[in-house]
Amino acid sequence: MQRVRDYCGILAWQTGIGYLMLWAVTYWALADGAAFFGQSGACHADGAQVLFYWACDPPSGLENLAAMANFALTVTIWAPVFVAAATVDPDALIIAVPIVAVHLIGLPLGLLVLIRVLARACDAIRTLRRRIRGAVSTAAGHLPAARHPYPAQPAAPT
Repeated sequence: MQRVRDYCGILAWQTGIGYLMLWAVTYWALADGAAFFGQSGACHADGAQVLFYWACDPPSGLENLAAMANFALTVTIWAPVFVAAATVDPDALIIAVPIVAVHLIGLPLGLLVLIRVLARACDAIRTLRRRIRGAVSTAAGHLPAARHPYPAQPAAPT
């Protein structure tokens, strides 16, 4: 039973990381995709489509990267368009249902992964601070006591 639980944990981590990477690819495609694909000379914006996608020549070697960017754009940025199309045309459910499933499963797991990573980073910082504080106090304990430049004055008699 412990093995099944471990496998489910691995599956959850991988799904969450994959969802976060999907958004990272989307951000890259929107921020730097035009400069990257536009300067290659082998890629261009696909003008035949209603939505914005990249098309690359097959011998360029960039068609796989363009397909990955197009997939990320479809699942994230263009998702509302496909879900809205599914309300009018039942044939669009083939695309809309997996997109909705990706977000229903991926968003909570992506948040879980992000929170766990940040919690581990905070724990690591706290542990590092304790080690540094312990090393400083240990080093200070071995040093001779510092002399005060002015000796303590005796109390005045009353």
